[in-house]
Amino acid sequence: MFDKINTIIKDIEDIQQEIKILLGMHKISLIDYIMIKRCSMDYPPHLEMWMLEQIDAEIEKLKSKIDELNKVKKEFLVW
Repeated sequence: MFDKINTIIKDIEDIQQEIKILLGMHKISLIDYIMIKRCSMDYPPHLEMWMLEQIDAEIEKLKSKIDELNKVKKEFLVW
């Protein structure tokens, strides 16, 4: 059980690093990304749609792993 949790946590950390790298490559901060997604901020002129799609894909992976971790935690606590 703990091996599974550790594996998921490692995957989450790897995805977080990938997101940081993509944000750095595209020269935006996480706050900027969130504001753009909420339509609270206009797209910077240097940012293209495919760049956001790359970040979106990694964010979806992160959400998936977090959901998986929560599911494992519930199973562990119910046991």
